[in-house]
Amino acid sequence: MVRFDFAINEFWSFALVLVRSAAILSALPLMGGRLVPRRVKVGLAVVVALVLTPVVNFQLNPGWLEPMHLVMGLAMEVFVGLVLGLATRFLMAMVEMAGSIMGFQVGFGAAAVLDPVSQVQTPVFGQLLTVLATLLYFQVNGHHLILLALASSFSVIPPFGAHVQNALFVDILQLVQSTMRIGVKLALPVMAVTFFIQLTLGILGRMVPQMNVLITSFPITIFLGLLVLGLGLPLIALIFQESVMGMESVLWRLLQDLGHG
Repeated sequence: MVRFDFAINEFWSFALVLVRSAAILSALPLMGGRLVPRRVKVGLAVVVALVLTPVVNFQLNPGWLEPMHLVMGLAMEVFVGLVLGLATRFLMAMVEMAGSIMGFQVGFGAAAVLDPVSQVQTPVFGQLLTVLATLLYFQVNGHHLILLALASSFSVIPPFGAHVQNALFVDILQLVQSTMRIGVKLALPVMAVTFFIQLTLGILGRMVPQMNVLITSFPITIFLGLLVLGLGLPLIALIFQESVMGMESVLWRLLQDLGHG
């Protein structure tokens, strides 16, 4: 009887770890896309849960197997995983936003390709920066940070112990604001160059009315925009790496918000 109870507890411990692991993996920038087969996602979630189950230690509250408590608890486990995964996904949203602004300023706003990760139309600049950001994300071991946050979440937020409070929404709002601010900062050099090009061509168009400003501006804007983007890639990579490293404090703050009701 004791062995049977022990097996049941171990099974439910594995199930709870699996639910939270699957939720956070489904929201990650690369793993959450449709390009990755579902079997790979499920297999990776099972492997992560098998590794973490013997490591994490938590105690379940009495009566946790009641249907209402079980459903609410599993829903909160999914919510915790989605919050952590989507917080990391803001990194890619920051880069995509910068690429969209750059592409629009240069004149590539009408040229869009299908992003295989998000399954939406993405400007060419956004697609380029997203690929580079994905490579940098794994180069600086950003996926290790997610695994550490997932393992630490069970000590800060025990199963069925998550709470939703106002501080969580404040921190998420600050994260969104930070994402938009850094995205504009990444696109600022190209924005400045294209602004001065358009200003100069506008003045020339007033001085030389016979000049076709629209046709002349396209090759100049595209050439200088690509040149500035190429020269600024090291700076973009540095800012993105700093953002990935800064996600540790962001994830820890979100865990604190969810764990203290």
